[in-house]
Amino acid sequence: MKKIVTVCFLTLIMLPVLSQQGNGYIEIIKAEAILKDMFDQLYDRNAREDQSMLFHKIDSVFELALNLPGSFDHRWEKLDKIGRIKSDDGVIKIFSWFYMKNYDEYLYSAIIQVRNRRNDAETYKLIPGTSSNIKGEEYPQRLNDWHGKVYYDVVTNHERRRTYYTLLGLDMNDTQTTMKSIEVITLKRGEPAFISECIMGGGQTKDRMVLEYSSDITASLRYNKDLDMIVFDHLVPMHPIYEGLHQFYGPDGSYDGLRFVDGVWVLEEDVDARNK
Repeated sequence: MKKIVTVCFLTLIMLPVLSQQGNGYIEIIKAEAILKDMFDQLYDRNAREDQSMLFHKIDSVFELALNLPGSFDHRWEKLDKIGRIKSDDGVIKIFSWFYMKNYDEYLYSAIIQVRNRRNDAETYKLIPGTSSNIKGEEYPQRLNDWHGKVYYDVVTNHERRRTYYTLLGLDMNDTQTTMKSIEVITLKRGEPAFISECIMGGGQTKDRMVLEYSSDITASLRYNKDLDMIVFDHLVPMHPIYEGLHQFYGPDGSYDGLRFVDGVWVLEEDVDARNK
């Protein structure tokens, strides 16, 4: 309890200091130290009674920190408990993290940083939505209506004059199922936006792909550089009677994949991903 109070007190002191944007590098180092302490406390199981307040406080501190001059080029390596990814072209960075409210409810937060033509960085906060069907593959995500998750990889593709950033994410969901997702953003007038109809399979297109499976097992979803594909476990119910009940789904030992073709990810079934 004492350490959390100390962290929050330091945060209140540092907020106006960070807002002044004096010596950028020094302020970034200070902000990183504060954020590290805050995340350490957020994931300390012995201090759970104060974590909700801390989770929301992190948003304010992180946004201020990422608006400091030079923040985009800083590696933020001390923040090793959160998702930190950067696109291959060096244009976008995404920071994401979670808070386990209880075993059936997780809260997520994320910030996208975009390098602009002036070599500065703009920040965009992702705000979780509340719609009951927001986790579905056809839900039209927006920056202010987002299916919360932690992003752990970004795949950069170029098609004509457009750049596509494909995000791989993890949503712990609840005690029964876990979700992994594939979704795509692009920059429209310099601002990030989710795009629709970017995945094709079975003669249909959808806005994103969501893999949902039993929380008791592990399923893989990753970009395979050798194959130049996104490869993932083929998920099936443990018995035909469980069709559609994803708490009984798991890998069957085979793999499917997505290949980027003309601006769309195209599904390929039964991919040979062994030893690759």
